[in-house]
Amino acid sequence: MRNVYQLLRQKELDLERVRREVEALRAVVPLLAERSDSVVNQSGLSPSPDPQKNKWPLKVDGAPQAPLVS
Repeated sequence: MRNVYQLLRQKELDLERVRREVEALRAVVPLLAERSDSVVNQSGLSPSPDPQKNKWPLKVDGAPQAPLVS
């Protein structure tokens, strides 16, 4: 059986990795959206009449937690 503290530390590391990945995606999405718009405009196609928009930055319920120091 794994030590509870080791498991908790691994989960914290996983959470931090996912947070970094989300931040990277937030930086890339506007760039991809601009590129997509330019491709649509160059092809002569019009964008869909009612595209669904994501709300950025994504809000997560709950207060942010500081990582535990071991």
